[in-house]
Amino acid sequence: MGGKRPLMRATCFCALLAAALVAASADAGQRGAGPPGGGGAPAAAKAAAPVDLTGYWVSLVTEDWIERMAPDSPPSGTGGGGGGFGGGGGGGRGRGGAPQAAPSPANADPCRVYGAGGSMRVPGRLNISWADDNTLKIEMDAGTQTRTLHFGQTAAPAGAQRSLQGYSVASWDTGARAGGGFGGGGGGRGGAAPAAPRWGQLKVVTTNTTGGYLLSSRNTYSENAVITEYFAPHSDFGADYMTVITTIEEGGGNPRIVSSTFKKEPNGSKFKPSGCEVVR
Repeated sequence: MGGKRPLMRATCFCALLAAALVAASADAGQRGAGPPGGGGAPAAAKAAAPVDLTGYWVSLVTEDWIERMAPDSPPSGTGGGGGGFGGGGGGGRGRGGAPQAAPSPANADPCRVYGAGGSMRVPGRLNISWADDNTLKIEMDAGTQTRTLHFGQTAAPAGAQRSLQGYSVASWDTGARAGGGFGGGGGGRGGAAPAAPRWGQLKVVTTNTTGGYLLSSRNTYSENAVITEYFAPHSDFGADYMTVITTIEEGGGNPRIVSSTFKKEPNGSKFKPSGCEVVR
């Protein structure tokens, strides 16, 4: 999806920029929420949005090409030799003599590649829209999956059933023009109107999943994973892009971090939902 070289430099730069925003948002989370019970009811997430993420987006596969284009490719060293990063001969579509993928568990969900943890890594198109004033919806044509992002919540409701997409809690991270700090919305001191944000991004924390794949069947995450994503829009060379930084943490080990970049499209004429079975 999309060319590699013309956007490689811009994409790498924007991924670094987004990573910097991730670090900054840790402070935003501490200071941006405001004092509890102060200043009346917060504005609805749609009205308070510092950036507009709605519309159609197409993924740009500029790294991890083999595993993103063939997400259920077999481990390196099996079959015809090399479904891994940069391996020769295996895993990619359109190559003769590709090895057979490792068999999946009998009870495995055929849509597991398209779960919340790996959904942004699957090549395809997104349609982002508001379901209501506090719920953002992400529809993915690859796998025909839908993610629902809930603002104003802190965790999944008690007793909520686990699912492939889990339960996602969303919030806005912004950088205020005045005051030197990061604002989380709401009014300023003395009733003054809040300063316009200098930058903004969407933070999403997902739990309560059934587990899934990150890139391939040899890189899994469990139902206990905490998936944190930052959706950072940016513009380069007259076009609009969005970089998504995904962090998966579980079991106290080192977190896994990946980034995915999308380019905005003018309309949904190329958005074509497909089945979630893995195509080899």
